[in-house]
Amino acid sequence: MHNIKVKTLGAVLAAFATLNTHAAESPETGEGSLFRSMFGDTLEKDYGITVSGLFDVAYTRNNRSTQAERQEGLSNLPLVGFSDEGLEWGSLHLFVDKALKGDMIPRITPLPGPTPTEASFGFTFEINYGRNAQFARTYGWDMHWDVNSPGDDDPAKAKRDKQKFLAVPNIAATAYLPYGPGITAMAGVFGPALGYEIPPNIRAARNPFASKTYAFVSEPGTVGGVQLGTRLYNGDAGILGVELGVVQGWDNLRDNNDGKSLVGAVRWRTADMQTWIDYEFILGDEQNDSFSDVQAPTSRLVSPDGQFKQQHSLNGWHRFDSNWSMGAEVVYGHQAGDGKASTIDIINGPGFDGAHWWGANAVLTYQQRPDLSYSVRAEHFADPDGFILLPVSTARGNFNAVTAGLRYDLNKYISLRPEVRYDVFDGNADDYPFGAGRDRTQLTGLVEALVYF
Repeated sequence: MHNIKVKTLGAVLAAFATLNTHAAESPETGEGSLFRSMFGDTLEKDYGITVSGLFDVAYTRNNRSTQAERQEGLSNLPLVGFSDEGLEWGSLHLFVDKALKGDMIPRITPLPGPTPTEASFGFTFEINYGRNAQFARTYGWDMHWDVNSPGDDDPAKAKRDKQKFLAVPNIAATAYLPYGPGITAMAGVFGPALGYEIPPNIRAARNPFASKTYAFVSEPGTVGGVQLGTRLYNGDAGILGVELGVVQGWDNLRDNNDGKSLVGAVRWRTADMQTWIDYEFILGDEQNDSFSDVQAPTSRLVSPDGQFKQQHSLNGWHRFDSNWSMGAEVVYGHQAGDGKASTIDIINGPGFDGAHWWGANAVLTYQQRPDLSYSVRAEHFADPDGFILLPVSTARGNFNAVTAGLRYDLNKYISLRPEVRYDVFDGNADDYPFGAGRDRTQLTGLVEALVYF
């Protein structure tokens, strides 16, 4: 379901090609092949504009749902990534991008090399159609497009019908200006790239599994606003970049309170780009001012007063050698609440007095050869107030998960990612997040096909 929260793309395609464990060894790939076969390569060669597509589909089953439950959608919850059992059309993406010629890729990374002396302008555009587009939408933008009816106002019907949605989670202009150390800018609707996992599942993405972490669910999917960045240092000690932006809020282009939010990051890389550490954050009031405009589930509070929300992620990656690499993340978040009767949680009622959550996860990957890798991931995520994982779960307690799988590039167009995942919940005695409220554990098997064109 929460592949749902599409957080990125655009120039990330170029960035991860630099950072990925097997980028330098990768054979020819199929991205953009359909467009080039139909229209030639003039657009890319002359203007630097790339057009590519990705179809993400999977078959899943778990050991907890009943046959009747499997006929409807979301029977894998709170597993995130692919939440319908059986064959699920997760997402069909179209990407159109013009990368910047600068020393920093917005939202992703500072780059090595000399500081460019000429201005550069670009853009990023992504359209997503499928089950996972339901929660990739942005309030005040694509949330209530006609194509998304009736499920946009009736989630229960969307669940029963396994309705597909249309979203445009990235539509932004970018620029590089050669002033001082160089300034990059992004303006529009875009994924903030907050957290270790950054979908969609492009070939070079740093998430090796189809299913996502609970930390991923806790992080914002899109933002609308402006973000600036600059590379502060580039030398033998590494590469350091910073970013800061002002946005409307979580998944929000139509501000529903009087305050904006700040997003930002500090990004450090070794000079050889084989190790990186990111600290990323979003801060700001996230309550709905009135019941006339409730942007749930992203913002589940209604209050006439500001209620401050914050999310922090410290994440990193290291390549040990040509075969082994590891990534990890620690997240912390807090939603303030003043406890007044006028501060209402749409789930638990008046008098909301705050909530917090935190988690840690790590993934280890063995790259046997350029077309075959194996990965294992472990996660602990604590949501004692049952607050941040809505709509995936409102269970109060600790989620633990272990996932093992592989990735095999069948050819330049198709990659297969089978995985096995085991989830365990420990928490409030009344809460059973798996099996439609009956169980505290779940074993899930999944086979994903990624089709690049």
